[in-house]
Amino acid sequence: MNLDDQMERCDVEYCKRRDFLPFKCTLCNKKFCLEHKELKEHECPFQFAERKALKCNQCNQVINYLSTQFEIDVLKQHVCQKINVEKSRCPQCKITLNDLNKFHCTSCKRLVCLKHRMKDDHECEKYSKLNYCILM
Repeated sequence: MNLDDQMERCDVEYCKRRDFLPFKCTLCNKKFCLEHKELKEHECPFQFAERKALKCNQCNQVINYLSTQFEIDVLKQHVCQKINVEKSRCPQCKITLNDLNKFHCTSCKRLVCLKHRMKDDHECEKYSKLNYCILM
C-alpha cells in the first residue's frame, strides 16, 4: 500500500501541501494543512457569517444555520423527527406505546404494552399454534 494514497492535499490553491491528518473547516467543510487551518488563513467565505438558530414547530428541535443561508431552505432540509416516527399502538388495548411501556414479543415479533406482555394475553400466534398442537 502506497503512503501517498492515504495523504490528502490542502484545499488552498497555491499550497496543495500533502498531509496525513488535515484540518477540516467547520464552516466550509474543506480540508487544510496546519498553516491554513485558521479561517483568515484560508480566506473562508463564511468567516464573517453569523451563526443563527431556529426552532422546528413540529418536533421542537433547535436547528443551527449560518446567516448566509435562508431560513426557508434550512427548514426544508430539516428532517423532522416527529413526522418520521410512527406512533405504534398495542394490538389489544390500542394504547400508544413509548419507550417505557412497550414490550417486544420474541415469539410473534410484535410490540405490545406491558399489560399484554404475556403470550396468552396478546394472542401470540406461535404460542396459540403450539398450544393447539399440544392439546391434540
